[in-house]
Amino acid sequence: MRKLFFLVFLIVICSCARRGLPPGGPIDLVPPRIVSSEPDSGEINVGVVPEICIDFSEPMDKRSVRDAVVIRPPVKVEGVRWRKSTFCLTLADSLRPSTTYTVLLMSGCKDGHGNVMTAPSLLAFSTGDSLLAGRIQGKVLTKGLPAAGIPVWAFDSLKCPAPDFSKDQPTYVSQSGGDGAFNLIGLTSGVYLLFAFKDKNANRAYDADVDFVSPAPFNVIISPEESLFTGLEIPLVDPNEPGSIAGTVEHCYPESVTIIVRTISLKDSLSLSAAAVRPDSTFGVAKLSAGQYKVDCFADLNSNRIYDTVLEPTCEETHVVQVLPGEATKDVKLKMTCLPIALPAESKQGEGETPEK
Repeated sequence: MRKLFFLVFLIVICSCARRGLPPGGPIDLVPPRIVSSEPDSGEINVGVVPEICIDFSEPMDKRSVRDAVVIRPPVKVEGVRWRKSTFCLTLADSLRPSTTYTVLLMSGCKDGHGNVMTAPSLLAFSTGDSLLAGRIQGKVLTKGLPAAGIPVWAFDSLKCPAPDFSKDQPTYVSQSGGDGAFNLIGLTSGVYLLFAFKDKNANRAYDADVDFVSPAPFNVIISPEESLFTGLEIPLVDPNEPGSIAGTVEHCYPESVTIIVRTISLKDSLSLSAAAVRPDSTFGVAKLSAGQYKVDCFADLNSNRIYDTVLEPTCEETHVVQVLPGEATKDVKLKMTCLPIALPAESKQGEGETPEK
C-alpha cells in the first residue's frame, strides 16, 4: 500500500512539472480567407448552375457567413448548405442570360476560432461572353467613426431617383476596407446615386431611428466610353455629432471687461450656450447640435454672464450661423458697439498720507 501511494505521488508531481503547449497544439490566430468560388471570379459564359459557392481556407462560423453574402443583381435563394469549409447558396431560379453578377462577402465573417475577416471580398462572374466593365472606386471619409466596414450603396437614378432606405434595395453594394477605400464592379451604363451607410446596430438593414446615411457629393455617370470612375469621396458624419462656432469679436474695451458670446438655437430658444472672448479677441462655442443659431455678444459688466439689456453694451448686429454635424463653423466676425462704461474705481492712496506699516 505504501509503495502504491508513493507511485501515485510521483505521477502527480511529474504531471504538474511537465511544461509545453496546451492540448491541441498552437492557438489559431490566422484570419480565414477565400480559396475559391463557384462560379469562379472572372468566369464568363457561366451556364446553368444550381448553386453559388464560396470555399474558405478553414471551417467557419456558419451564421457569420450566412448574413454577410450579398449578390447583385439579387437572386432568389431556396436554401443554404455547408460541405466542410464551403458555403453554398442553392438557387431557386436560373441565372439571367448575358448578365454580370457580383458577390460581396462583407467583413466580419469568423472562423471556428473566432478570427475575423477584416476586409471585404468582391467577386464577379458573367452568364454572357464578357464581364461588364463599369467600375467606381472611392473612399468613405469618416469623422469619429471607424473607416472600415461601411456599406456603400449605389442606386440607378432612373429606377430609384429618391431612395427610401427602409425598403428600396440598392442596385449595387460594396463595403469599405480598413482605410475607408471601396470598390464597385460589374456596373451597367447609367447614372448612379451613391451613399455611405452606418449600420449602428449591425443588423445589415436600415433603421431610421438608429442608423444614418450620407450621400456622395455628386452623381456618378458610367458609360461605355467612361467605364471607370475613381477618386470619389463620400463624407460620413453622424447627424447627432455636435458642431461648433468660432471667430473673433472686434471691441474697444480693456481686458478687465469680459466679453461674452452667446449662441441661441432658432429651433429652440431655450437652447443657449455662452463662451468668454479670449484676450486675443477670439472665441469658440462647442458641443452645439446641428441647426441654425443666432450669435451675438455683450460686455459682461456685472460678471454674471447674463445680458443686462439696459446697462451692458452689445454687438452692433446679430448673426445667423448654420452648424453642421461634426463641423466647425469658423471665421464668424462680431463687432461690439463702443460706448463709455463705468469701470469699478481703483483704490488710490491720498496725497500726503503716510502708508501704514
